[in-house]
This record gives sequence, structure tokens and C-alpha cells, in this order.
Amino acid sequence: MHVRPPQALRLRQPAPDWTPGPPPGMGARMKMLMLAAAALIAAPVAAAPAKKPVKPRPAAARVVKPAVETPAPDTPEVQALRRAFHYAFPVYEMMRTRAGVVTRAQAAGASGVNMIFARKRLADATTRDVTTPNNDTLYATAWLDLANGPVTLTVPDLAGRYNSAALMNLFTDNVAILDSRTGGGGTYTIAGPGFAGKAPEGTTLVKLDTNDAWLLVRVYVNGAADLDAAGAAIDRYTLSGGGAAVPMVAVPTATPDAPTLLAVVNEALGRSGIAPRHADLGIRPGVSDAWAELPPETRKLWTDTLPALRRELKGGFAQVGTVVDGWSYPGPGIGNFSDDDAGRAAVALGGLAALPRQEAVYLSASADKDGAPLTGAKAYTVKIPPRPPVGAFWSLTLYKVEPDGRLFFIDNPLSRFSIGSGSRSIHYERDGSLDIFVQQTRPSGERVVNWLPAPPGPFRLVWRAYLPKAELLDGSFRLPPVVATEVVP
Repeated sequence: MHVRPPQALRLRQPAPDWTPGPPPGMGARMKMLMLAAAALIAAPVAAAPAKKPVKPRPAAARVVKPAVETPAPDTPEVQALRRAFHYAFPVYEMMRTRAGVVTRAQAAGASGVNMIFARKRLADATTRDVTTPNNDTLYATAWLDLANGPVTLTVPDLAGRYNSAALMNLFTDNVAILDSRTGGGGTYTIAGPGFAGKAPEGTTLVKLDTNDAWLLVRVYVNGAADLDAAGAAIDRYTLSGGGAAVPMVAVPTATPDAPTLLAVVNEALGRSGIAPRHADLGIRPGVSDAWAELPPETRKLWTDTLPALRRELKGGFAQVGTVVDGWSYPGPGIGNFSDDDAGRAAVALGGLAALPRQEAVYLSASADKDGAPLTGAKAYTVKIPPRPPVGAFWSLTLYKVEPDGRLFFIDNPLSRFSIGSGSRSIHYERDGSLDIFVQQTRPSGERVVNWLPAPPGPFRLVWRAYLPKAELLDGSFRLPPVVATEVVP
């Protein structure tokens, strides 16, 4: 069992605006390589006064159990294999995402490891690096290899602009988040489990429990006119240091077969010295060809069952929460899953790199108020109540559901993938509420400003609330259900 990560590090002060660039003293050639690699790489992602908690409406809530076409048979052997798969899959998804960034960086002549790459445009329909991207923030990403020494992260002071630097371990847990609530910027020494030294003077030590880690920076963009300023801000995050990276041998694929899954996961676990779990089913840290060591009946079980086990994860966020009025509300473990391997695996497929709910609340809807699946064959209205209890910003985003269960934007005439608190020219009702029209057909006239284009087939809605206030966390705030309506002409 892997070590449970410590609570996310939060330094209590205000927050920050900035420019990055290569570390001081870096040669001109390496600067050019970093800039070339960055151009190729597409990265995916004041509290309210305390109120007396209001319990959620128990009569309206139920545990979500998404329908699964052709689930795996419920035998003792499959149950054991399911547990092993849930443990392994998030590790695989982390290494698969890492491989995409590193491969593109190496094609540009850079190592791709212990280097930060900023994306200066918002995610769009061409963004396929990470499932469920947002269209609200710029991203900067860095894959860390801490086996041979720590790295130094400089977080700028971006006063008044939401930003966060999430540090995730190999198991997708957010070990530390340095964000708008941290404030004032700072310098951090990020070290792996084998580091026994002290942080240099003037830096704060952040220690992870795995050598492989993902740093994902988000910087809010307040409308199209703010894009350049946000880009200048994200450039002020810098990363330096780190020892020589350890090459990864096993090559992940988009949809792995069982031998590939085990090869990647075992190499990744071995790189951090993780203790064995599910060894009888082939999860053996550091063993390069555990598949060949398995008995024929175990290999057959993996081969026959793996596709169904993967299909079972398609519910994504809905599998780790309760549903109220059609919206799935995540439980407290999102982003720091502890021993909930099943929830961790579902989010790895449908929302990799999700933040903890204290940082961001993700509500998802796959059905309308009557329980009918959301589809572009119908039209819907989503009402956002006046003044949602959010400290930073909120947005409603629409995703097409891919056959493998991942979620991505769809191309549309407006290149619009979300509507949120930073959207310009949208029409609010007199009471401050907002009606968002979700349909395939473009509305005529001024009603188009509230249109969120839908695909022909199934889709999912995700409502994000960054820096949620007490009413969102205690369950006293609820979104109204998604309502099927007539097409808005």
C-alpha cells in the first residue's frame, strides 16, 4: 500500500502577477530548446464567513451507480482483478500523460523532465493531452523526476489573479497546492522520498512520497482581452535544478493491453520503491516482465476482463459522489483519495488532475431532471442561481463523451466550450440568475450570447467552482436540475 500523502501545503497569506524564462545562467542553446519545446507542448489544467452547516437533503441524494454496458462478471477472481486494476490504472494514466509531454519535448531537443512548459492559449477542440480540460485557465506543466535530487520552484506574486500550482504524486494525489490563498509568491524546494537534506535558506521544503510527480499550474484568464496578461503571468513561474532524469523504458499506449499496463505500472512503481500490492496478479514493482511470470489462467483472466473493467470507469466523477437533482456532488476525497482506489481510477479516466474540493468543486451532469441521458438530439436550459458561493470564479463546460470514456471539447461555430463568471456579453435575468441554452442549433438574434453548443450525441456538463465557499462545501447550495426544453429558435 502506498504511503498516504500529507495534507496539501497551504501558506496563509494573500495572492499574485509575473514572467518566467529559463533559470539564470542557462546557455543560449538550452533557452532556445526550451522555447521550441514549449511551443510544441500543449498542457492540459477570501473565504466566506463561517456558517452553521446545513445538511444536504438526504431524500434527494443517492449514491451514483452509472450504467455500464457489459460489465465484468462478478466472480471472486474478477473482484480481485478489479481491485488490482483500480490500483494500477491511475499510475498508468499518469505515466501515459507524462510520456506525451516528454516525447514532444525530446523531439525538440529537450529532455522534457524537470522543465516547466507554459501553454499561452486556452484549451480548445484540438486539446487532447488530458481528459476534461478547462477553458478558463492557462496551464503550465512540468513532469518531475526527483530520484537524483530536488528541484526549485519559484511561485510569483500574482495579486488579484487566481492561480495555483498543484503537486501530484504518482497516484494522482495532490500532495501540495500553492495558490491564490498562499499569496505573496515564494520559493520551494521540491524533493522525493529519498531526500534527507534540508531546504536551502529562503525556500520552503515540500516533500513528495514518489520520485515521479506532476506539477500543474493554472492561471485564470478573465476573458479574451486578458489573455496576453495571463500569458505574461504564467511565464513568471520558474523551475530549476534536479539531478539527471532516469529514462522510462516501457512505452504507454492510449488503450493498453494487459502486458503493456503491467509493464508501465511496474516500472513506475519500482522507480519510487513502492511496496508490492496485488503481486499474484502481476503488479510487481520493478519487475520488467511480470506478465511472462504469470500462470496462463491469470493472463487469460486479464485479457478477457480488462476491456470490461475499463468500461466500468466511464462514469468518471459521477462514481465518486452523490446525485442531487441530476448533478453529481463529489465526496470529500476528490484529489486526495487515501485508500479509495476505485474512486481514484474513475477520476483518472474522467478527470485526471482534479483538484481537492477545498480548492475547486466539480459538479457533473449526464442526465436531465427526469433521469434521461443528455444528448444533442434534445435542447436544454441550465439555470445558474444568482451569486453562486464562489471565491474565485465559476464556469459551466460541455464535453463530448468519447467511446473510451474520456471527455473532450467539440468544435463548434462559436469556438465556445464554456460559459462562466468571466464570460462577456451574456444576458442575466433581473434577479441575477443566468439561463444557459444547451442545444445543437444556433439560436437567432441576441439569444446566441447564452448558447452553449452541443454535439449530435451524448455529452456531459461540468460546473466548476474555484475557491468554493462554505455553502458549496456543506451542501446548502444546490444547482437547479438540467431541464429539457423546446429548441430556442
